[in-house]
Amino acid sequence: MPIIPPSAAAPYDTVNTILNAARVRVNDAIASLGGDMLTNTQPFTQVMTNTAWRKMQNYLANQGFTRVKSEAIITGVPVVNGTDPATQVSLSWLGFWDGNALNTSVTLPADLIMPLLLWERASGQNGSFTPMLMRLDGLPTWPHQGFDQLWEWRNDAIYMPGATTVTDKRLRYLAYLQDFADAGTVNWYDQPVPIARCLDCFSNYIAAEFAIPRGDMDAQSYIAAAEAAAKKIFNREAQAKQRVTASRRPYGRRNYSGGLGMGY
Repeated sequence: MPIIPPSAAAPYDTVNTILNAARVRVNDAIASLGGDMLTNTQPFTQVMTNTAWRKMQNYLANQGFTRVKSEAIITGVPVVNGTDPATQVSLSWLGFWDGNALNTSVTLPADLIMPLLLWERASGQNGSFTPMLMRLDGLPTWPHQGFDQLWEWRNDAIYMPGATTVTDKRLRYLAYLQDFADAGTVNWYDQPVPIARCLDCFSNYIAAEFAIPRGDMDAQSYIAAAEAAAKKIFNREAQAKQRVTASRRPYGRRNYSGGLGMGY
């Protein structure tokens, strides 16, 4: 077996490499690969690229692609302020509402789009996390207990019954990747695209963004090609998961994974 030397670089194409493929698709690379209309210096090119980037991520996320999922541990989540069983607490990008006041030092991750699973433990003890159960139809009204145990996502915040113990929350969530922008001396189009081998998919989404405002008949075919390529990206991951040995879960076992199944 050959020895493969370590690599210091991820196998990502640059945005410009993706754009070159898009220019070829829309016949804008006849005079130059840098394009005649869809050039890097046109302001609309960056807008179209980032719009296509978001659409690709949306489609992959709906397929269950793990590259757009992340995890974080939120430490020192305060206790509920009050004894009324109807008082609920919430965690958002703005801070933690304890039922009476907002604590802006405890917030959701800035890149969170939607939570998927939650666990909790007593803060400061380095203990194991216990799964929390997601409620789809509202939280119950009960006397506040040591742990929250339940959670609900509504109004762009995680709502919980309110715990009497300071806790840490382990959070698994959808986290879309950032738009492409200039960073220091590196131009936006020289940035790496942090999804491996997505040239076919991404360039078709860009081609569609370029074709739609022009009323090109090829616009829908670009979208169809982009979605077909996105499915191939996801299938790479699905095939890898099929090689994992999984035991059958017995009937009647309650799902404590957060109510969203085992696919997250």
